[in-house]
Amino acid sequence: MRSAKLIGAIVQLTVAMGIHMATAQSPHSPITVIDDGSGVANVQVPVGQELEAKLGANPTTGYTWHYSGADPARLRLKSRRFELTAAGASLRLGSRGMQLFVFEALAAGTEHLHFEYRRGQAGKPIRTYDLTVTVVP
Repeated sequence: MRSAKLIGAIVQLTVAMGIHMATAQSPHSPITVIDDGSGVANVQVPVGQELEAKLGANPTTGYTWHYSGADPARLRLKSRRFELTAAGASLRLGSRGMQLFVFEALAAGTEHLHFEYRRGQAGKPIRTYDLTVTVVP
């Protein structure tokens, strides 16, 4: 009887430790900043966390978002993609959505990201968005 209780306690402890370990190892949800039309935002991101910047876009017009200003030693661009706003929609003329930039916070400090919505590399921007990112330890 005593050994059965001891085995039961060991199993419970092992399960509890396994759940705790799985939680500790799971990735953090990214911090998301969505363009609200104001043109500016500030956000704090812990080191090791991902930051998603979502900016309204319509690539069928030839306009896309371009960014500058991030020190890759502090804030590294991991990916950049376009997502349609409507579920199940297909990309066709006039399709609106969000251009998504995913950054990884690598070191503490402050970065100022400047985004311009324009055609090509040298086109004049029709919108801008400035995001101040403070990476905290």
